[in-house]
Amino acid sequence: MQVYKEKIYDLLNKSHIKGVINDGPGLKLKWNKNDVFSVENLYTFECKSVDDVMALYHFGIKNKVVASHNMNNSSSRSHSLLSLTVEQVDASNPDNTVVSKLQMVDLAGSERQ
Repeated sequence: MQVYKEKIYDLLNKSHIKGVINDGPGLKLKWNKNDVFSVENLYTFECKSVDDVMALYHFGIKNKVVASHNMNNSSSRSHSLLSLTVEQVDASNPDNTVVSKLQMVDLAGSERQ
């Protein structure tokens, strides 16, 4: 997802990407039923391999808002966030599952001369 002009957009939702171009309403933040702060209607995908993850990552990166200026030809105009949840299931005891979460954030910079 990306935060652009103080609105949240889903970089993995093709129809939502048009909203960025047209300055659409963006997604809403909310508390879910488990008292966790989340983004409403954000796409999630189950990946079976690193290749699956990388394909989604590259798809999202292509949809980020960028623009050129004197110091950088493709400067990011938004903050972006990639969230990964990795589950490892014990084959001998499927009830024994380890869940890890990784959040990667790219903050838009300020290039001034």
